[in-house]
Amino acid sequence: MSQRARWIVASGLAAMAASTLTRSALKKGWNSATGGDPPLNPASAETAWTEALVWTVATSVVAGVSRLLARRTAAHFLDGGVPTDRYD
Repeated sequence: MSQRARWIVASGLAAMAASTLTRSALKKGWNSATGGDPPLNPASAETAWTEALVWTVATSVVAGVSRLLARRTAAHFLDGGVPTDRYD
């Protein structure tokens, strides 16, 4: 298997695991902080602005960090081999 194919498989598996863990952590964190469920649709007029903004910032930051950790973990298992022609 080529290095590129190994990277696609490893980064895909890492992304799936990271997305599952991130979703769970965000929901638990929101419940702990607010005592309620996170907003289903922050863009809805029924969601308060502060709640929508806090949820959007929190999910963006946590998702970005999660993506970085997933990519670094995949690279670690591939002995640091990240294809130079592709970052996204």
